[in-house]
Amino acid sequence: MFARVKKSGSYQYLQLVENRWENGQSRQRVIVTLGRLDQMTEKGEVESLIRSLSRFSEKTLLILSDRSRISASAVKIGPALIFERIWKELGIGSIFRPLLLTANSRFP
Repeated sequence: MFARVKKSGSYQYLQLVENRWENGQSRQRVIVTLGRLDQMTEKGEVESLIRSLSRFSEKTLLILSDRSRISASAVKIGPALIFERIWKELGIGSIFRPLLLTANSRFP
């Protein structure tokens, strides 16, 4: 299912459309025409619809624009970053360093 804009005369209409296979060919079927795109944009209905539908998505796509009041930041962390921090905070390196130097001198 996807949204598309259909031009009719001088107006553009926002439609919800589904793809399906019929007799070995892909067919499109208009589920609903939501309204004139210019009027929906003026009233903020497109953004409202997107926000409303995003509640049902497990993976939400955050789109920021100059009109948006949302600010967000993200940082990816992984096991390497977590263990490096723990290693430094607990001083594990200073404990193992002398032991490793001793072990290296025993086994040339």
